[in-house]
Amino acid sequence: MKSRKNKKRLWIIVTTFALTFLTNQKMTSQEVVLRTNEVKGETHISKDDFPKGNIINMVNGWGGMTVAINEPKAGTDYTPILKGLKNDLCQVPHWGYLEKGKIRIINSDKKTITVLAGEVFYMPPGHTLIVDGDARIIDFSPEKEMNELNTFIVNKVTEMQNKK
Repeated sequence: MKSRKNKKRLWIIVTTFALTFLTNQKMTSQEVVLRTNEVKGETHISKDDFPKGNIINMVNGWGGMTVAINEPKAGTDYTPILKGLKNDLCQVPHWGYLEKGKIRIINSDKKTITVLAGEVFYMPPGHTLIVDGDARIIDFSPEKEMNELNTFIVNKVTEMQNKK
């Protein structure tokens, strides 16, 4: 019963955010800038044409938000790559949809939230993520903070590869 109540509350939060965000945006053609800043286009993109092969596959330039579509494999634990951030946790809020798989969001208070395929979610600042089933995660995050996180993670991965 509590889980159903939490899911309903989460759905209300995500829906309210989406409606608030969309009603405050002008629906005009804007430039889409990929992480690599090499591709420009409209503010829509097919899942099939979405960037792949980056550490974080994301598209910027959507009214101050970044959209990301990533497919981490089961067993992926983001905790080690977040070391060095405040409290060693991701400080970027993410609103999203788990298209397939199973993930666990662990908040700074050690509370674990399990998200299953077909569910929407919110990851507040101060979290890590563990993937329990091959996943396809579609999420939306503030652009500035997401770019800072991406830079941190790219540098962290480079550092980890150089230590090998």
